[in-house]
Amino acid sequence: MMEILEFALSGFWKFVGCTILFNGGAYFLVNGLIKVWTRLMRMIMVSIHGWPPSHLDDDGDRKYKI
Repeated sequence: MMEILEFALSGFWKFVGCTILFNGGAYFLVNGLIKVWTRLMRMIMVSIHGWPPSHLDDDGDRKYKI
């Protein structure tokens, strides 16, 4: 961990590159976790309340954009 920090702080462009890589990785990680959580909750709600109502498609997404 310390080696990565020393590398990132050894120059401006290295710092910019490491920052972009870290932010991109964090974005995809958080976005993926949120999608998994919402799909899981949607699946549970649809399974509890039965087959999806007419305004939802088979996996619980809205058919029509509001």
